[in-house]
Amino acid sequence: MTLRLAMGLTFPLALTLALPAQAETGQQQYNIAAGPLNTVLTRFATASGTLIAGDIQLAAGKQSQGLQGSYTPAQGLSQILAGTGLVAKAQPDGSFSLAKANNSVSTLEPVNVSATNGDNLQNILDYDYSDISRQQPQDTKDLFKNEASVSVGGSIPVNEKVYVRGVEETAMLVTVDGARQNNKVFHHNATNLIDPSLLKSASAAAGVASADDGPGALGGALKYETVDVADMLAPGDNLGGFLNGRYASNGDAVTTAGSLFGRSNGFEALGYVKQVEGNHYEDANGDNVPYTEPGLLSGLAKLAYENADIGRIELSHEVVNDDSERPYRANFSGLTAGRPVPASRNYDLTRQNTVLGYSRLKGSGLWNPEVTLANNETELVTSENPLAAPNTTVEYTGITESVSATAKNTFHTGFVDITAGMDYYDDSALFQYAGDPDLEEKAENTGAFVQFRQTLFQRLDLSYGLRYDQQDFTGTDDSNHEDEGTSSNVFAEFHFNEHFAINAGYADVWGGTALAENFILNGAWVYNDMKPVQSHNHTVGFKANWNGFFVEANQFETGLRDARVPTYGGGPDLFSDFDINGFDTTVGYRADLGRLAVTYADIESKMDDEFATSYDGNYFTVPLGEQVAISGELYWPNTQWALGLTTEIALENDDLESRGLGEKQDSYTVVDVYVNYTPIDALSLRLSVDNLNNEEYTERASYGQEFATVEPLLEPGRSINMDVRYNF
Repeated sequence: MTLRLAMGLTFPLALTLALPAQAETGQQQYNIAAGPLNTVLTRFATASGTLIAGDIQLAAGKQSQGLQGSYTPAQGLSQILAGTGLVAKAQPDGSFSLAKANNSVSTLEPVNVSATNGDNLQNILDYDYSDISRQQPQDTKDLFKNEASVSVGGSIPVNEKVYVRGVEETAMLVTVDGARQNNKVFHHNATNLIDPSLLKSASAAAGVASADDGPGALGGALKYETVDVADMLAPGDNLGGFLNGRYASNGDAVTTAGSLFGRSNGFEALGYVKQVEGNHYEDANGDNVPYTEPGLLSGLAKLAYENADIGRIELSHEVVNDDSERPYRANFSGLTAGRPVPASRNYDLTRQNTVLGYSRLKGSGLWNPEVTLANNETELVTSENPLAAPNTTVEYTGITESVSATAKNTFHTGFVDITAGMDYYDDSALFQYAGDPDLEEKAENTGAFVQFRQTLFQRLDLSYGLRYDQQDFTGTDDSNHEDEGTSSNVFAEFHFNEHFAINAGYADVWGGTALAENFILNGAWVYNDMKPVQSHNHTVGFKANWNGFFVEANQFETGLRDARVPTYGGGPDLFSDFDINGFDTTVGYRADLGRLAVTYADIESKMDDEFATSYDGNYFTVPLGEQVAISGELYWPNTQWALGLTTEIALENDDLESRGLGEKQDSYTVVDVYVNYTPIDALSLRLSVDNLNNEEYTERASYGQEFATVEPLLEPGRSINMDVRYNF
């Protein structure tokens, strides 16, 4: 049995199914549920006796609507591949070859003006498994570095925070495998510790999110999905695995990873583990940046059973841990003023995600249920030796948890798709210090929602919905506060023809009372006038493509009202308004030999009508200004070589300096390059150089660079890296 893994840059592989070589030509009845394209193709090949050959990388990460009804093999494959950008070409021996459609658009290309079913109509980015595999991101910053409208502050995973169109991820609805994330523990560390190596997809709906995305999508929704067995195995293969090793010269960082996975008679199992070790990295000046050594350990386990009649049942458990000595305040090097503190302390940050899910998505009919039960927990333990008592170790512990559930069904009526259901979460934020009572805030929320998606006249895509939420909030003093509210959204895209479309969207979101971060909880707080946070979002834009060229432009705004900004000494009931607006655009070209895309974003953030600093905007926004991202790839058909390049450019930003609020943010340009080589199907090699031009800089979204008393963390200087992956 030959294993085919959809990883790395696209390279030719054979999709050989253990089935008769000659396909049947007559019509046959099929009832194949929607799902991953690889899974649907495998079921179709088994049922029809059709041999399918081609490039498995093309199918990786894609979804199919399945197949219901009576079809010939050619008709069935055409239906299965509809909307995937792929075609099945009939061969003289009766088999079919999987290939790109002549006018297909890469999944990395951000413009697609053909009518859709509206499921991802509002998404501003939508990475699938093949996209992520092609990028081979080492952290969240790598994952989004091709997007000027998505910034990631921080220089190491433990302090990275994501900003989508200027909105911090905490002010968005973040889910992993459908599980709500509640990870706002400490403002000096990462909000959501993510290992992108575990992901099959990442998508973001900025500002205007759907009602069925979940509660509290104030600035939109950011959704991650972890890999499944169907993403890793080719149709016809039932067992496989891989070993992956990486060396980075800057910091002598060594990454080791491995996975085993298989399937049999509808059952699936997957196990994955990864570890990163090394030393402190050096900045572009050749100076050691202390307390930045990698300390990441991550793992994923999945069990599933899938049957065309019953549906899919899946249980997954994901763990990501970063445990090492960090700067005392992990998101910057130090202060030149203020109270004396040790140079470092240990941060032990662990995020765990357990999800039990059931779905039966046929892509048609009135019964397409989905049920998700989940538990998410993030624990941070900081250990330090106070200057006044250096032989004493002091520990502080923060634990956030979210128990959540969602039950929904999609009704495919032929005229409109209706998704309706209910969801629930029980969030908590707990702070512990030896000798003191535990401090805790809690929020319990029940919601009901309906979202409509339809296409009218084959030109107008619509998505609109409503949700109602009722919340019970409990403070550290055990006081209880009840509130309720409604949210609405609408998004429309009109296609003038196959080359040009315009779109617009609006959303009002009720978010209830957000929990304070664990490390500022105070037992003396008095909860007098608690207010629910609300947001107002709009976006308008256009998309176009022609003969491989594509362009997109959008204007957007998010307004947060009564956003909670508590402080330890100031109290729990402090509130501010945030206004984040901007413009982004993408221009690019794609051909058989490669692609090139240039993205630009200009984002402005204000707090209470004044430009926001990175201190003011904790958990909401940061000053970003103008940024450019350039990404390109060059490859040759029927060869084993590919070249890639990414460039990040931040223009000088003096919004704060011109108003006497802080120092200007310096401009910088960073270039990364790589070359991929696949000498044999089972082995892939990548040689890459990060920060090729050895630029000295602080990432634009990182904390503190506008303050004279803050020493921000400089990013790593040039690093030469080697990746080796062996599939078996």
